[in-house]
Amino acid sequence: MRVRLGVSDARIYEQLLATTITPGAGWTPLSADLSAYAGWKVSLFYRPDGQKWRINFSADTMGGAATIAWGTPAIVASREDALEYAGRRERLSH
Repeated sequence: MRVRLGVSDARIYEQLLATTITPGAGWTPLSADLSAYAGWKVSLFYRPDGQKWRINFSADTMGGAATIAWGTPAIVASREDALEYAGRRERLSH
């Protein structure tokens, strides 16, 4: 089974991970680095707080039916990064 993980902003799709897993082999941990989508970038057009990124999970079987379960998908950040994000969201909501 082919598994893919990507990021989209409704205009583009960027694949971050593509791997083949064997059905019946048990849980397979997968991870991708999302740091390219964090923080501020200098640009006339880029508005990071107005940008909504979508995380896309997909699985394609190769040659038959299969079952897949996403165990505990999570986006993990350091405490400092999470607090900075929460503060920025609070400032923008006023």
